[in-house]
Amino acid sequence: MKKKTKQVTDFLTGLHSAITSSPLLRKNTVGDKTEQQMQTEIRPIIIRYLENHFKDAGVKDAEAKAHESFYWEGQEGKYGRKRNLTFAARNYPDFIVTKPYLLAIEYKKSDNGSLIKQGIGQSIMHTLSDDFDYVFYLFHDQCKEKCIAKSAQGTKEKGIIDMLWQQFNVFVRVI
Repeated sequence: MKKKTKQVTDFLTGLHSAITSSPLLRKNTVGDKTEQQMQTEIRPIIIRYLENHFKDAGVKDAEAKAHESFYWEGQEGKYGRKRNLTFAARNYPDFIVTKPYLLAIEYKKSDNGSLIKQGIGQSIMHTLSDDFDYVFYLFHDQCKEKCIAKSAQGTKEKGIIDMLWQQFNVFVRVI
């Protein structure tokens, strides 16, 4: 497992903040928007975050660096073909960031607690297979009462989320 540093934790916390505070992030995800359509809306937020990160790091062409460091599921390119087989299947996260960290990003939305568990399993496989050093898993709670997001604040759930980060390098956030 890749070592966690303050820099990687700050990067992931900043990415989460950039996504959730963006006016481009749809707050109400119930209805006709599929998960894939939501991912299409999130993609430019992630790219903008990477551009700002590289700009702050002094990269001359931060925009180009951001685009060359970012891949999304279904995009033509080398990242899809390079994944190793695990249990006779390849790991395909929704997004991949190759710089400054090798990061898989998973996004799911549902009003069903079962889907958050499925995404956690997928996320763990990304790091256990050694395809990625870290995973950012963002789950969008579609319950009107935000019951899944509220449950994520419970003692047991907080312990699980902390363990996922400490033992598997999976950074889980529920909105």
